[in-house]
Amino acid sequence: MTFTRTWQFALTALAVLGPIANDGLATEINQVTTPASLEELAGNQLEFDKGVAAYDAGDYATAYAIWLPLAKSGDIAAQRNVAHMLRRGEGVPQDSERALWFYERAASVGLASAALNAGMMRIEPDAPYHDLEKGAECLNLAAAGGSPDAMWELGLLIEKSAKSTPSDIRAAQAFIQRAAELGHEEAMLRVGARAEAPRSPQPPPSQSNMLAPAPALVSPEQGARFMVGVHLFDEGDFLAAAEQWHPLAEEGVVEAQYRLGRLYRFGLGVGPDVALARKWLTAAAARGHEKAAKTLEILPAP
Repeated sequence: MTFTRTWQFALTALAVLGPIANDGLATEINQVTTPASLEELAGNQLEFDKGVAAYDAGDYATAYAIWLPLAKSGDIAAQRNVAHMLRRGEGVPQDSERALWFYERAASVGLASAALNAGMMRIEPDAPYHDLEKGAECLNLAAAGGSPDAMWELGLLIEKSAKSTPSDIRAAQAFIQRAAELGHEEAMLRVGARAEAPRSPQPPPSQSNMLAPAPALVSPEQGARFMVGVHLFDEGDFLAAAEQWHPLAEEGVVEAQYRLGRLYRFGLGVGPDVALARKWLTAAAARGHEKAAKTLEILPAP
């Protein structure tokens, strides 16, 4: 379990997840403005390190007391650490639902390690917050951030789903294969067993059965810029959101491409432009963004 700062971001199927805790703490955190820069996402390093020292010394109550204000102010590493402690009851009464709230807050900015934890909690079968769809979104985010655990769990989740198509199953197998390549033991055993089994002849790959390219990772700075656009969009300033997302779309940030395409489709902040909507939705769909692909299907013909 990581308690020091790690920056591993991805913004592929990013969903800005709302809170599940409805007490005073969640209400207070909801009032925090989305951080506008990586420095604000990182928070106060000196205070954060004091929390690390207290935790390493076994003084969990002090570590929690140090990290909680940082988490409230938007420090995503502190949010992840507070979530760890709430989930395990270290220095604070155990509170899984509040832990999930903090994990999802950090995941919504693209922190892959928090997304993995949130995804694992969401797929717990008997938990009150069980939600396979949200769990898959979080695991997808963590997988895009390079987590082999997320790739393995997401692959299994897709395989078990009754809604999965043959294309989905191939995507699941690709996740498991990639997890094995990154050293995930269960995935390695699975792939090894599959390799030893007799294989039927396979047709040559075609455009219809080739998997979409793996989603591109984004930098922490891109993640912070993207979330500024989310905040502007939520505030109703669609033009400013478009201006924030356009350079990110040009840089290949998949979720920015999808959201920019939707702005052009509906004429939010920009003039409605089917050609530009198709351009950005096609770019996102080519990187495996399912919602972009579905939106393309219902766009008017050129």
